[in-house]
Amino acid sequence: MRKRLYILCSILAFSSLSLIAQNKDNVYNESVVVTGSYKPELEDCEKLNTAPQITDTATTLHHNFNYSISTRRLTSLFYPTRIKAARIIGEPNSRLYNTYLRLGMGNYWSPMAEAYYMSTRSQKINYGAYVNHQSSWGTIGKKDKNDLFSSKYYGKNHFSQTDLTIFGRFIVGEHTQIATDLSYENDYNLYYGFNDSTLHLNDSLLGYAHSNTVNYRDSLSTKDYRAMYNRLAWRGGVKSLYTDQGHFGYDVNAEVSNLWTAYHSTELSLLLSEDFHYGFNLGKKQTSKGYVFLHADWQAFRNAATADKLGNYTAPLGYLPSVNVSNPRFANVINIKPYMEFLLKGFKFHAGPLMTVENFTDSTSFHIYPDVSVSKSFAKEALNITLGAEGGFDANSLDAIRRVNPYIEPWADLQGTSHYDFYLRMRVNFSKKLMLKIGGEFNMMKNDLNFKPDTAFALKNVFSTYYCDYNRVKAGGEFSFLNDEMLAISVGGNYYYYTTKVAYHPDYDAYATIGVNYKDKWLFNLQGIVMGNVFAADADGSLIADPKLPMRYGINFEVEYRHNRALSFFLKFDNLAYQRYYYWLNYPSQRITFLAGVTYTILTKKK
Repeated sequence: MRKRLYILCSILAFSSLSLIAQNKDNVYNESVVVTGSYKPELEDCEKLNTAPQITDTATTLHHNFNYSISTRRLTSLFYPTRIKAARIIGEPNSRLYNTYLRLGMGNYWSPMAEAYYMSTRSQKINYGAYVNHQSSWGTIGKKDKNDLFSSKYYGKNHFSQTDLTIFGRFIVGEHTQIATDLSYENDYNLYYGFNDSTLHLNDSLLGYAHSNTVNYRDSLSTKDYRAMYNRLAWRGGVKSLYTDQGHFGYDVNAEVSNLWTAYHSTELSLLLSEDFHYGFNLGKKQTSKGYVFLHADWQAFRNAATADKLGNYTAPLGYLPSVNVSNPRFANVINIKPYMEFLLKGFKFHAGPLMTVENFTDSTSFHIYPDVSVSKSFAKEALNITLGAEGGFDANSLDAIRRVNPYIEPWADLQGTSHYDFYLRMRVNFSKKLMLKIGGEFNMMKNDLNFKPDTAFALKNVFSTYYCDYNRVKAGGEFSFLNDEMLAISVGGNYYYYTTKVAYHPDYDAYATIGVNYKDKWLFNLQGIVMGNVFAADADGSLIADPKLPMRYGINFEVEYRHNRALSFFLKFDNLAYQRYYYWLNYPSQRITFLAGVTYTILTKKK
C-alpha cells in the first residue's frame, strides 16, 4: 500500500513540474469559444485625396496652351470581377456636407472664392449651384527713374474669371435620368503686352511726340486695352441608366450658348448630340462580350459683329483693322460615328469610322477618319499593350480659341483642324503601388491652329490666327508610386520631333510631383515642371529664331492643414524658381505668387 502511494505521489510531482515548465514557455493547449450576437458596422470613411496634378506656375496667366493631342473615347469596356453582396443591417445614415466654402487672398491683390451647394440624400432628385472667382490686380515691373523708356515695365496685367452654374438631375421611373444646367462665365483680361520701350519706338505710329511717351502711358485707361468675354449657356439631356447586357441604352443632349465680347463681336453656337448603345454576350461564356454604338452630333455657329460700334470703338494701342461684317458667318460640323467593341479571349477590339461633313472652312467638305484599336493584357494584368489609330475634325470657334489665347483679336479668322493620330501605348504594373506608362504617337496635322502678332496693331500685342500643316512624333512616359494615399510620387516627360518647326510648341517637357498625407491632418504637395525653348511667330507667320522664348521651369508648393472635418487652412506658392517666363511673345509672367486661405464645410441637420 505504501509502495502504491509512493508511486502515485511521484507521478503527481512530475506532472506539476511539467505544468510549471509549460507556463515558463508560455505554451497553452486550450481553446475558448465565445458565442453571442454579431453586429456588423462600418467606420466613418474619410474622403480619398486625389493624386496631385500639374498646375500653372503663375495665376496671372491662367490660360494653358495645349501642346499635346488628347484622345477621348465615348465609352469604355470594363468588367470587374463579381463579388458577393454584403448585407449590412442597422447602419445609420451619416451626416452630409452640402455646403462648401473656400476663400483666399494672395499677393498682387489676388482674391479667390469658391462656393458650392448640393442637395441632401435623395434617390430621385439632385440639384445644386456653385460659383467661383479668381482675379489679380497687379503690375509687371516698376518705373525706372533713370530709364524713362524701360523695357522691363509692362504695367497692369489684370485678369478676372468668374463662373456661376445652377444644375439639377432627376430620375424618372426606374431607368431614366433628366439633367439640365444653366451657366454664366465672365473672362476679363488686358492686352498688357507692351512696355515703355515699345511705346517709345511706336510714338510716331500712335501720333504722339517722343517727349509725351511717359505721360501717354500714365494716362491710359484699362478700358482702352481690355479684352472681355461673356458667355451664357444652357444644357439639357436625357439618358438611360441601364448598364447591363441585353438592354438598349441612350444619351441625348443639347447645348445652346452665346458669347459676346468687349469689341461687339458675338458667337451663337448650338450642339446636338446622341449616343445609342447595346450590349450582348458572345456565345455562352460570360467573359466574351460585345457592344455596338452609334454616336452623332451637330455643331452650328453664327459669328457676327456690329459694324458701326466697331468703327467707333478705340482699338487697344493701335489701329482698328478693317473688318467685313456686312453679313453674319454661318458654319456647321456634322459627325457620325458607328463603331463596335468586343472583349474576346483576353483581347479588346474597337473599330469604326468617323465621318464628318463640315463647311467651317467656307466650302463644304467630307472627311473620313479611322477609329480602331486593339488591347491585350498579359501576366495577370501586369502588362497591357494598346495599338490604335484615330482622327477627327476640330472646329476652332471663337470660344475655343480665346480659351487657348486670351489675347486674340475678337474677329479672328476661324478655320477647322483635321488630324490623324497613330499610337502605341504600354502599361506595366510592377505591383499595386508601382506603375510605368510609356508610349509613342505619330500625328499628321492639317490646318492646325497657331498665332502671330496682328500687323493692324502698332505695338504687336494683339494676336491673329494662322494655320499650318506638319507631322509630329511624340515619345514619353510616366512613372508613378502610390502608397495608400499617404505618399504619391509621379515623374514623367515627353520628347517631340516636328517635320516642320512650329511656333509655341516645345521640343520636350518634363514634370515631377510629390504628395504627402500625414495622418489626414497635414497635406503637402510639391511640383516641378520644365519646358524646352519655343519659337515665336512673326507677323508674317515665319519663326523668330532670335531671341527664342526662354526655357520654362517652375516649382510649386502647397500645404493644407485640416483642423477638423469642417475647417481647414491652405497655403500655396507658385513659381518659386522666380522665373520671368513667357506664354506668348511680349507677355511675361509674374515672378512668384502665393495664395493663403481657408475652407469651411457646413453640416446638414441630422434627420
